[in-house]
Amino acid sequence: MSLNILPKMPHSKHETPQITNDIASDFTSLKVSALKKAFRISGNIDSIKIGPDLTPTENEIQQSENTENEQNSCNIKDPSKSIHSQNNKISLQSGIAFSVNKIFLESENQRKEEVWKEIERHWQNMRENGKAIKEHMAISRFYLAKERERRSKENYAYILAEERIAEQEEIRRKHERHKELEEYKKQMKEKEELAKSVLALRETFRAKYCELITLSASSYSVKLQDLLNQEEAIHEKVQTGEATAIDLNSMKKMVELIDEMLCAFKLEAERINAQYEADLANMESAKQCHFQPICDVVVFEQTSTDDTQSNEDKYGDSEPLENVHVTENVTVLNIPQVTPVVVNKEEIVSLEEHESMHENNLYKYVDKESLQRYMDSQQFLDYYANSYNDFVQAESTRKFRFECQKAINIPVNAISGINEQHLRDKYERLHNLLTGRAMPNVNEYPQGIAFCKNILAKKIVSQGETLVSSKPKMAFPIAAVVVALWNDHSDFGDLLLSHFHSACPFTVPVFLPKMVDQSDESYYTSLGYKYNEDGTLEKYDKFLKRMSGLMRLYTSIIITSQRKGINKSNPHGLQYAWRWLAVVLNTEPRTEVADICATLLLDMLEVAGNLLWTAYPNQFPKLLMLLSEKYYPCMQSVGCVSGGPLVRLQEFLKNSLTNGSVPPPDGRLPPNFW
Repeated sequence: MSLNILPKMPHSKHETPQITNDIASDFTSLKVSALKKAFRISGNIDSIKIGPDLTPTENEIQQSENTENEQNSCNIKDPSKSIHSQNNKISLQSGIAFSVNKIFLESENQRKEEVWKEIERHWQNMRENGKAIKEHMAISRFYLAKERERRSKENYAYILAEERIAEQEEIRRKHERHKELEEYKKQMKEKEELAKSVLALRETFRAKYCELITLSASSYSVKLQDLLNQEEAIHEKVQTGEATAIDLNSMKKMVELIDEMLCAFKLEAERINAQYEADLANMESAKQCHFQPICDVVVFEQTSTDDTQSNEDKYGDSEPLENVHVTENVTVLNIPQVTPVVVNKEEIVSLEEHESMHENNLYKYVDKESLQRYMDSQQFLDYYANSYNDFVQAESTRKFRFECQKAINIPVNAISGINEQHLRDKYERLHNLLTGRAMPNVNEYPQGIAFCKNILAKKIVSQGETLVSSKPKMAFPIAAVVVALWNDHSDFGDLLLSHFHSACPFTVPVFLPKMVDQSDESYYTSLGYKYNEDGTLEKYDKFLKRMSGLMRLYTSIIITSQRKGINKSNPHGLQYAWRWLAVVLNTEPRTEVADICATLLLDMLEVAGNLLWTAYPNQFPKLLMLLSEKYYPCMQSVGCVSGGPLVRLQEFLKNSLTNGSVPPPDGRLPPNFW
């Protein structure tokens, strides 16, 4: 902190002369005082008495102070002096004080100078640092610009590469489309040529067929009809554009076969005519010689029943009647049968032998009776659908069909085992619809009842695929309604079974193998697989889940008891579960169906096992033992896609045989529930 040694500035110009006089008086007094002190101490100066090295004694200091006090007392002035004069005197009353202030002032100036130097040094450092920072920033901006440029080049190169890839992909797609178009054109051309060839062969076949019919006997009508059916099937394929080279080869073989048959018939007809002429000659000779020979072959005109009877009476028992083949014009005896042949690359075998081999290979994996039931189900569905085809195609029935589907879907989707009243309500709504006692009235159209029954059966089967596959307990209330409706409408039960067999052939059970020349799509569809909208095959785990839901619903129908007050037995009862198990155990396991077989076996046993053990207490444990000790190892030996189903089946068999029972299925409705 700096000292202010300057006098206070006057407040006005009238004070200036007074202040000047006071200052002059103070300096005069200061001079007199200084001289007196110097005189008093001049005789006793032995050492340094002035300056910064002064070392005064204590007495001297006290004496000096007393003298100064006396002198100061003499210098007291009139109190009328201004306040500014007193302040100046205080600040200037001694030289020592004046000296200290000066030192303080110099020190303050020196400090300020050092501060300014330090500030200047800091400013210099800051300027140098700023310069360095600017240089660093310039370098950074340079490198950043370089990096941006590099990234821009990379992005541009990447964009160019993407564009090139996109162009190449577009070119590739165009090439593929062009290739597909060319392939399609080629296929269409091949199909057209194939169709022309088949049609030409068909004309030849038809001409020879007609000629053969005029010459053939009734015993050949089945063979000829079979050939005609094959020809019509190939002709349908030609019309739909599905004909293949195999069909062309089949048509060639059929033409060759019928040509051989025709040649054989012509030769036989010539032989018969020659024999007839010879017989006539012999008869003439016999007449002349009164001798009647035994005729091996007789040809006569068919006129009437009386004529035929007279001929039989005439020739007696010389010819068994089953050897006489009657046509419109002639009757031929003992015509040899022409064996149809199938041309193979390696060897030529008979058609009957080929079909026999095919059937033996099929029946190795499929129960014959079950396969027939499966085929009958498919034919029944086709027949039933065709019976109301006009009704479905008619535009006037669209609204009615929509209302029928709505009246079916709502109660079926709401079926559950909440209570008796809820279940009964859903049954009555569906029953009243099928009997025409609810709206919409199915009797409004002749085919309305058939349409509704088919839609209901299809909807219930779809519940097995969707609802039961996710919630197995829901199978039992649906099965209760199904059995009740089956009692009232037997054709509904047939429809339901046919839809079950169509959606899941394993409910028959039928485990179809892949046949020769069968496409993958046809084979997987026959097993129950579905194809997605994009044409891809359904995933295996989803397929297993759907089949399991269908089997659980089917088995739940088998074990469901009747409603209260109904004395009928279940129209599709427990004996069908036993038959299903027996057929499966008599079918040779295969690798491609080992998983599905194990899964469905477990579903059947878990749902129906408790009742089967109760109904067949001696035989069912033996069946489980056979399954565990014989059939299960065979399934293991052929392998499977995943081991999960086999492991679960093994665990179930082990627990059941150990405990001596099968627990009731979870969710089954109690007896007399409704």
